[in-house]
Amino acid sequence: MSIKKMYYIFCYLVVMALLFNIAVCAAVEEQRTIQTYGEAEITAQPDLVKISISIETHSKSANEAAEENARLANSVLKELYEFGLLEENIKTSSYRLNSYRKWEKEDSQNEQEQVYFQAVNEIIIQTIQLDKAGNIIDLAVKAGANNINYINFELKDPTALMLQALTMATEHARQKADAIARGAGLTIKQLFNVREERTSYAPYRSQNTMLSREMVLGTAPTPISPDEVIIRATVVAEFTF
Repeated sequence: MSIKKMYYIFCYLVVMALLFNIAVCAAVEEQRTIQTYGEAEITAQPDLVKISISIETHSKSANEAAEENARLANSVLKELYEFGLLEENIKTSSYRLNSYRKWEKEDSQNEQEQVYFQAVNEIIIQTIQLDKAGNIIDLAVKAGANNINYINFELKDPTALMLQALTMATEHARQKADAIARGAGLTIKQLFNVREERTSYAPYRSQNTMLSREMVLGTAPTPISPDEVIIRATVVAEFTF
């Protein structure tokens, strides 16, 4: 092998070694990061209420249970439409017709198993008239509804607030990174990586409100007080120093 060729090989190996060292140094430099979690929470007044009511009927006959349920459901819908709600504000969420067995006493000594049928019709009402929620419930109850499943106070469109919460969470992550860097005598250079961990929107829900007989027969309006809805966001960010 000629001296010239050996010289070229030597130069090539030197260049490769330098490039390797540069790559190693760059990798080490990339690992000089601070990772933080940023969180934000925003509360807002709701502008929409959703009310889930149901009509529940029982009978030894499936037809009778279904027919009585339909009669009461039509009565409820009639009252709601007369109140001023539109078809787009009201929808049937679910309808179930089930059978169940119950032991009943024939006399003081004997019991007999009896088959019953249960019809349940769930109706969801939504309106922007939050202050009318109590009136709507009272109308539905007097017309035949016998369960309130939940009352949701929501936002018609939470998108803008969810984006705002993400911005605030990212700013919070940067503030924490700056605080950590200052404590270590360092300075944050720039954002290296960031990802959304979680963004959630939680309507205010009042649920499992069972109507007592006194509530059904009462003349005073049902008081319904909306509470604020909550939007939360969390991000994970890495900053170089």
